[in-house]
Amino acid sequence: MNSFPKASPESMGISSDRLLHMMKKLAELEYLNSIIILRAGHSILECWQSPFEREIPHQLFSLSKSFTSCAIGLAQAEGLLKISDKLISFFPEYSTCVTDERMLDVSLEDLLTMRSGHLVCATKYMFGQQDYVKAFLSSQLDTDPGTVFTYNSGATYMLSAVISKVAKENVREYLIPRLFKVLQIVPGIWECCPQGINCGGWGLSLTTDDLAKFSYLLLQRGKWNGKQIIPEEYLAAASSKHADNSKNTLPDWQQGYGYQFWVSRHGYRGDGAAGQLAVILEEYDLCISVTSCLSDMQKMLDIFWEELIPYLKPHPLPEDTPAQQKLQEYTDDLKIRPPENSIVKKPIHVSFQFEDNAAGIQKCEVISNDHSCALTFYTAKGIEQLRAGFGHFEYSVIQLTDTRPHPVAAFAVWEDANTLKISSFICDGVYRDIWTIDFSNSENPVKHEFYGIVCGERGIRTPGTSQYNG
Repeated sequence: MNSFPKASPESMGISSDRLLHMMKKLAELEYLNSIIILRAGHSILECWQSPFEREIPHQLFSLSKSFTSCAIGLAQAEGLLKISDKLISFFPEYSTCVTDERMLDVSLEDLLTMRSGHLVCATKYMFGQQDYVKAFLSSQLDTDPGTVFTYNSGATYMLSAVISKVAKENVREYLIPRLFKVLQIVPGIWECCPQGINCGGWGLSLTTDDLAKFSYLLLQRGKWNGKQIIPEEYLAAASSKHADNSKNTLPDWQQGYGYQFWVSRHGYRGDGAAGQLAVILEEYDLCISVTSCLSDMQKMLDIFWEELIPYLKPHPLPEDTPAQQKLQEYTDDLKIRPPENSIVKKPIHVSFQFEDNAAGIQKCEVISNDHSCALTFYTAKGIEQLRAGFGHFEYSVIQLTDTRPHPVAAFAVWEDANTLKISSFICDGVYRDIWTIDFSNSENPVKHEFYGIVCGERGIRTPGTSQYNG
């Protein structure tokens, strides 16, 4: 749970009406999963949109990069490395694999600032390989290191690999006594490469409360309860502009890049695909922690800049109990609402044999009654079941083709007398799936649509549709 004392928005210089207005704007986006706003060390807004829950660690995607950066800062303070060190110096056993002499000049700072010399994300060369380190070091560079910004999750992976090399443990384990325990965070998983090294640039899962603690640590310039946890000098550099990213098209992605942090039009931030955010606004003694499922993160930042920041006051406002109550009622009731099911069907129990498909599904069994339905998938790896309620969510744990199982909430609706539609939401991430069963279609009765975010990060599924013959 959150360790921050709660305070009324008015006591912290912002009106509850204004926060309610902001929340309604955010609710127009698909989807705000959770948000915590802290000002002066007090929580003025906490909200989880059902079926996303407070206790479930959420995938942070590229927001993981900011934690890897902090590990580099700590390792430098401990004398394990210097950010001016050349990358190859940590992996002399791979020196014969280098095919581009410019790779010998790549420094840790070049990796931190996304100026490794690649003009595409280096994961292009790494995914599908057993040895990511070898794949990175043997890749060809497009420019001299330290010159051109290109967003590069592979560069962050290499920082994680460096920590693993010098600390003899993964970034997650390295940070446990130095960061996570201090903040009373029990970290979720941090996904690994085939050789067991934390991915660094993606793969960490934390609860929103944990993310809020990290955000507040950054807001306090690396201090926690008066003790310096992350070196202040390193954080000052990490949150400052080093790389020119002005060629990007969105305004908050062209203000400059630090050490795995983005400089924003206001303050700075760590961010991850689909809107995982730690927004740090020192000028206002305020930080915002968000998990969400967005295709356009700029829209969310625009709402913060337009609907929140201009209304922050440096002094308390008169208390407004009715407005506070309205805000609380709104956030308590924020949920994705399953549609009412107007068509009543007799109980159904039918199965479909699948042709060969990428999901490896051999057979799907459909069971439905007037309260709920279930899809049971028979695959080469075993049996999994997705449960869905009519007019309400039901919960399952599903993996299918993913790298690990996920908690899933799903609802169902009869679109017409022959068409059953099941919508599912991964509760620890950003993915959504829609299964449509058309009982009148003898050739392609089962249609699967999955929705993720289009980007270069591993594990994020891109929009698409698959049909399997029954």
